[in-house]
Amino acid sequence: MTPLTDLMTVAPPEPTPTVRRAGRPLHKRVMHLIRRGHLYLGLFLFPWAILYGVTAFLFNHPTAFSEQPTTTFGKDVLAGTPMESVPSPTEQAERVVKLLNEKQQPATPYTLGVGAVKYNREFAFATVKADGRTVSVLIDVKNGGGTVRSAADKPKADPPPKAPFAVGNASPNGGRGGRGGGPREGGSPRSGDSLKLDDPLHERVKAAVPQILERTGYPTGDVTVTSVPELVFPIEADGKTWTATYNPMTGAVGGTPADAKPETELGWRRFLLRLHTAHGYPGEQNARWFWAVIVDVMAGVMCFWGLSGLLMWWQIKATRKVGAVVLVLSAIAAIALGFAMHAAMTT
Repeated sequence: MTPLTDLMTVAPPEPTPTVRRAGRPLHKRVMHLIRRGHLYLGLFLFPWAILYGVTAFLFNHPTAFSEQPTTTFGKDVLAGTPMESVPSPTEQAERVVKLLNEKQQPATPYTLGVGAVKYNREFAFATVKADGRTVSVLIDVKNGGGTVRSAADKPKADPPPKAPFAVGNASPNGGRGGRGGGPREGGSPRSGDSLKLDDPLHERVKAAVPQILERTGYPTGDVTVTSVPELVFPIEADGKTWTATYNPMTGAVGGTPADAKPETELGWRRFLLRLHTAHGYPGEQNARWFWAVIVDVMAGVMCFWGLSGLLMWWQIKATRKVGAVVLVLSAIAAIALGFAMHAAMTT
C-alpha cells in the first residue's frame, strides 16, 4: 500500500511557459504615428482649413455673399448699345497702323506684324454717381456681359477740429512720411513752419543704409529715404487731450481729439478676406504675431497632409495601381496648367 503521506504529496504542476509577443515592426510603428499625426493635426487646424476654403471661394467669386447689391448680366443687355459689337483686336490694330501711316508718312509704310493681337485684359470698368450711391459697372469686352455693383456713399463727416498745436502740412489723421505732396485736406498748418529735430530718424536711416549694404554684400549709391514711421503721442492742449502725430521727414505735427472714434468699417466678408491674406511677423508678439505662427503651421501641415496621405495610400495594396495612375494624371494636368497659366500671366 502507498503510504498516506505519499498520497498527500502531489508534485506541483509545471508552470506554463509565457508566450511573448514579438514587437511590431518599425515601419508599422512609424505609420501608426503618421496616421495619428495626420488625424490630430487635422482636428486642431480644422477651423483654419475651413477658413481658407471659404475665403478662397470668396476670392474666386467676388459677387458671392456680397454686402453690396450685385447683378450679373449677359450679352442681351448690351443689345442696341455701342458695346453690342466691339471691333476685334486685329481690326483695331489695323486702324492704328493705318492712322500712323497717314500721320507720319514714313518712307517705308508700317505694316501689322506677325503675332498675337489681343487686349491686355478682358474687362472694362466704369463708375456712376447716382442718388448717394456709387454704381460700378464691369463689362466683358471679349465675351460680352458683365456685372453691376452698387454701394452707398459714405456720408461726409464733419471735419475734425483743428489741433491748436498743429504746424506744417499735417493731416489730422497722420500721413505717410515722404509720400505726400502738399497739405492734405483737413490739415491745419498754423505758420507754415515745421519742427526739425536734431539727427532725425530719416537722416539716421540714410546714414545707416550704405553700411548695411556694404556689410551684406550689396552695391551702394545715392540713398533716398521714402518713408519712416511717424511718432504718435498724447498731448495736453487747451485743457483737452489730443492724439498728436509727428512726421520726422516733413516736420509736420497734426492731431485729433483723443476721444475721436477711428473709421473702422469692416464687414464680415472683407474681414474674412483680410484674414485670408494676413501674413508676416510684426515686431512684437501680439494677435498678428500668433496668427503668423498659425499660417506657418498651416503651411507645414498642409504639406504633411499631402505626404502622409501618400504614405497611407501606399499601405493599401489594393489601391496602389489605380492610385499611381491618378497621381501621374494629376502631375501631367498640374504641369500643363502651370505652364499655361505662366504664359497667360506673362503675355
